[in-house]
Amino acid sequence: MIRTLALSLALCSAAQAAEEVRVWHTLDAAMASQLAHQAAEYNAEQHEFRIRLAPLGARGAQRLVRLPLPLNTARPVLYYNRDAFRRARLDPPKTWYEMAPVLGALAEAGFACAYTTAWPAWVMLDNSGGTLSREIMVRWSSQLASWEKAGLFSYAGRGPEAEARFATGECAVMTSSSDSVRDLAKRAHFELGVAPLPDYDEANAAARALPPAAPAIWVERQSVGVTNFFAFLAARAAQARRERELLESELEAVWRGEKTAPQALQSYSRRVSPAVTP
Repeated sequence: MIRTLALSLALCSAAQAAEEVRVWHTLDAAMASQLAHQAAEYNAEQHEFRIRLAPLGARGAQRLVRLPLPLNTARPVLYYNRDAFRRARLDPPKTWYEMAPVLGALAEAGFACAYTTAWPAWVMLDNSGGTLSREIMVRWSSQLASWEKAGLFSYAGRGPEAEARFATGECAVMTSSSDSVRDLAKRAHFELGVAPLPDYDEANAAARALPPAAPAIWVERQSVGVTNFFAFLAARAAQARRERELLESELEAVWRGEKTAPQALQSYSRRVSPAVTP
């Protein structure tokens, strides 16, 4: 009993010794959820600091220090040729199920490239909450492969290559980073439209909104705890980039007809750790 009591006291002392690091943010719901998940992982992996997150809200940023977040706070969005949509009397699709008839109408209107995408793996991951889902990967990559055969989708590359084709008016619809909006507005030969990324779930689609223009976080001071937490976030971001690069290569193999979607998923699962979530 004495040992049990001593162990309990030791654990309580360790818990009390953890320094609380308060972090406020102006992130949207999706990014806030991602940051909360990473903060929970950080808190579980070490006991020296404990991250406590909260929206900035009405508190304001007085006497707080604003810091750049070592995460990509941009989000994939849907860009569209507003002039072409107006002529065809179309509205931007809210779900991927609504996308096919929209692309079909654009193809009939003369677009050889109705839809293209930049950063395909990132776009797909955003549809599954930032983590890879077997179901979403197979469904989305198979869907785009079928659209490619039907002349509704044109694969442009693993990175931002699609943006040039969209800006010239070659493609009517594109998914890409929200950070590209200003550049595309300058380069586009048409009125630029921007809408939230479509979703497979109608409820999620209805709740989606465009990401905030300047997401940021604030802390009380630049402390060792803040630096330690940011180093953790930077390491996770680097790991995510490496895994996304592997995923891009597997998706490319699907759209080039070299693999089926299940084969690409199996190959990706062998190449990356941790395992793909069901």
